[in-house]
Amino acid sequence: MSEKYKLGAKPQPRACDHPDCSEAGVHRAPRSHEALRDYYWFCLTHVREYNANWNFCKGMAPDAMDRLAREDACWGRPTWPMGSKGAAHKAQPDFDDPFDVFDEIRRNRQSGAEKETKSAVDHPTLEALEILGLQEPLTMEALKVRYKALAKELHPDLNGQDQEAENRLKVINHAYTVLKKNLMQNTVDEAI
Repeated sequence: MSEKYKLGAKPQPRACDHPDCSEAGVHRAPRSHEALRDYYWFCLTHVREYNANWNFCKGMAPDAMDRLAREDACWGRPTWPMGSKGAAHKAQPDFDDPFDVFDEIRRNRQSGAEKETKSAVDHPTLEALEILGLQEPLTMEALKVRYKALAKELHPDLNGQDQEAENRLKVINHAYTVLKKNLMQNTVDEAI
């Protein structure tokens, strides 16, 4: 039996992979980002030097780095947007429904949505629409055009300091603020 395989014989440590070193290589370091399980073996001094200069993304294209960052955000598992099929898909079963249970649920959801749309315009908004002479559906552009026209018509400088025109302009300013706030809130709600 050779000396190498005798019981109790200490295995010889591998040499440091640094070309100018003769110390024992006891610390491993990956060779590249493509071969993470293939290692260099270094002494403590040279593994520190190697780690300080290690760049995982060296040689990668920018789109490959972006893809890697997106995959690492979810631990390399594929993801999909929540609700990608939408609530309408869930309300339409792909199986036979002889008792129309799911049709009733769908009808109830639709009638609830209709009630929401009917009551979506509250009293101050309706009042502001009436003051400005506008109707739903309303866009921000249409609101601004109508407001500018009324403000120009009722401005105190053009009406010889008429108190009635000034009071009417104050009411129009308030109505414009209410509608503008409502439109901005609806835009935020739609974005969410």
